Amino acid sequence: MSADPRDLALQAICPCVPVPRFGALTDLAPGQRTLVGRNGVFLEMRRPWLRCVLKLADLPASPPLPYGEVCERIEFSFGVIPLALLEQFIAHGREHLPNEVAGALIYNAGTQRLRLQIHESIEAGPAGVRYRQPDLAADECLAVDLHTHGRLRAFWSGIDDEDDQGVKVCGVFGSLHRERPSAAFRLAVNGAFKGLAHPWQEEAADDLDLAERCPTLASIGFEEVDATWNT
Repeated sequence: MSADPRDLALQAICPCVPVPRFGALTDLAPGQRTLVGRNGVFLEMRRPWLRCVLKLADLPASPPLPYGEVCERIEFSFGVIPLALLEQFIAHGREHLPNEVAGALIYNAGTQRLRLQIHESIEAGPAGVRYRQPDLAADECLAVDLHTHGRLRAFWSGIDDEDDQGVKVCGVFGSLHRERPSAAFRLAVNGAFKGLAHPWQEEAADDLDLAERCPTLASIGFEEVDATWNT
């Protein structure tokens, strides 16, 4: 191991841990670490609202490494994302057509609940929006970053890729002039993106129940609940 204090500092922030084949892996405190398993290299991230394990790369099958296997997982401390909050955001976006709007779902560590925050726009148009970052309480943090594309379809632009740094769920809604909007969701982890299934997928039929419309309901989670207490 390097004795350089810079390396020691980096390894303390993000240690590399071999996954035990027979025993249990110790729980991660808030922070991050790299996991080396028999089936690949993974990043494990812990935030007040999130615990996730994302695969970064495969490893060759031979020579076999004496490590355990790792499974990807995404768990939210708040349980699931209430659809009612997202529907409120969609309604706000429709009120401001053709311009884009931005907002967020803010997580409160004390209550373990989300609230909808509509960002104050500094400059807004059909092709973009600039907004003020809201002041958050000491026990709050941004969990889900939201914006709209007005009448355009939902997609991830190069500007979105530059903006979506840090650790957060990102959601964009488009085609707001139509009865059924388009949407895209992904988990952003320090520049890496993992697409997330959601109830507005194009292949989702209206006559299917939510669990079928959202295949990753158990992990990413969207739920049709009364969210009046979150607003």
